[in-house]
Amino acid sequence: MFEQAPRAGFARRLAAIIYDVLVLCAVIMAAAGLAFALVIGLEKTGLLDLSAYEDTAAFFGQGLQRWLYLLYLLSAGVGFYAYFWLRAGQTLGMKAWRLLLLQQNGQQLTPAQAILRALLALGGLGNFWLFLRWGKGLALQDQLTNTQMVLISKEQSKQLNLYKTAR
Repeated sequence: MFEQAPRAGFARRLAAIIYDVLVLCAVIMAAAGLAFALVIGLEKTGLLDLSAYEDTAAFFGQGLQRWLYLLYLLSAGVGFYAYFWLRAGQTLGMKAWRLLLLQQNGQQLTPAQAILRALLALGGLGNFWLFLRWGKGLALQDQLTNTQMVLISKEQSKQLNLYKTAR
């Protein structure tokens, strides 16, 4: 149904990314707050000693816990995109700009495709691939994961929303 829709261009993708970054910041902040609360809770119960650190933030800035913390925050970001792409084929920004993500055969993404695509997007830099492969309408992450981002009409967007609420 949507696989025949035109592929999304750079400007719309960028607009959706800007919109999503605002939501993603809130997700990352919530994940960071949860990590800090966990460490503070572990310290209060005596399971973790933070006396060697200036403060809780210093704990996350050194050694193995630094890399684990960064990996945790990265997984929160990847999880944000994967959740929305698997659930609806759209993030909030994509919905606002009427973009839909699906496989090139029109099917919904698989979990592996969603996770891999989020990682291969390189924080949005993969979209510059559109300029290197002019006219194809596929970003780097699209080509490597056999997906495509299409622009849907207002009517298709309404149909999509009706379909989702009926499920």
